[in-house]
Amino acid sequence: MKIELGDKVFTIKDISYKERRELYIVNVKAFWNNEVNPDKYYEVLEKCSELSGLEEKDTEGLSMPEIDQLLQKVLTAYLGLEKKPVGD
Repeated sequence: MKIELGDKVFTIKDISYKERRELYIVNVKAFWNNEVNPDKYYEVLEKCSELSGLEEKDTEGLSMPEIDQLLQKVLTAYLGLEKKPVGD
């Protein structure tokens, strides 16, 4: 699976149904009752980092906010939350 961030393309591993369910459950807990729990949110991002197979060398040159943005894109891809184009 490929994830784009700016002009960089990252290759992440595909995950199983079970891994997607585990990630989904952690994600739901981070946004319980329409409130963001920052500690749980960062647990979600760390889980994405673990599952994705990304290594430290893959993120060289990225700031911490950019790494968070990358991991958010990983989460979106894994959970099938990408925005679909409107129209045709």
